[in-house]
Amino acid sequence: MIHDRIALIISKYTEHDMISRHTGLPAFPELRIRLLDACLDDSGHPDSIRDLYASVVALIQIGLDTHDQIDTDPSPPSERQMRSRQLNVLGGDYFSSRFYHLLAQAGEIEMIRQLSEAVCEANRLKMDLYSRMQAHRLTAEEYIAYRASIKAELFRGFAVYMVEPIAEIWEGLLESLATCETIAEESRRCLSEETIRCSWAYWHIQQSGTEEDRRLLDEHTGVNGSSPSAASILEKYSIHQQLTDMLERHIGQLAALFKQLKGMKRADELNGIAAALLQATSEPALHSEMR
Repeated sequence: MIHDRIALIISKYTEHDMISRHTGLPAFPELRIRLLDACLDDSGHPDSIRDLYASVVALIQIGLDTHDQIDTDPSPPSERQMRSRQLNVLGGDYFSSRFYHLLAQAGEIEMIRQLSEAVCEANRLKMDLYSRMQAHRLTAEEYIAYRASIKAELFRGFAVYMVEPIAEIWEGLLESLATCETIAEESRRCLSEETIRCSWAYWHIQQSGTEEDRRLLDEHTGVNGSSPSAASILEKYSIHQQLTDMLERHIGQLAALFKQLKGMKRADELNGIAAALLQATSEPALHSEMR
């Protein structure tokens, strides 16, 4: 499969002893890579070009996501935590830098410009999101929209390499898929030991919860979702069920877009993407990390 092939191609950059010893890699952006490859294939690009484009965008995405793993806890870190932070910074920079090398070797100068601008925009969106979170000026809907836009940003510019009707709906396809991935990730987040503050659940309860529940969540900022009081609040507002219902609706919207490409030679791949997302709705712990 395409994601296995691309993961193998970039493994000489991602499989590093120091990184594996002191930190972990973020999830491979499998579904976005599968969608990109299928649409480029249908647009007539040879395997070599598709592999190059998929490899560089995967490396940049992993680099950006590695930076997002940096622990921002203000308390004095242990030596192990400090080493992990350092490796996340250096690892993210290293992965991101490899795309320059690969594209320059291939003479793809315009693609270097395009992806560099996309990295700048993704980072701008992150800064905007985090500043709005800090200022408490964010709705639950805006939280999902920001997260999805950040996921989609590196892939947007590929529309110019696609034929109609794919090019016309590429933006919609990408946004819809990124939204599904974001919601699936939020479902997994609310059942794991990740901080509540950085989740759709937090912002939803800030909008529609009681004053007491909002206060309790704020008191548990930085405490994981498995703490009894936080878990009971999430259950009270049926957070996981709401996210499951939301994901099913957005999968339906994505499937409707896929139907517009029913004549596509890689239609089976589109069906496989939808099936992977549907499987996530039936997994209680959502073990698939679809970043």
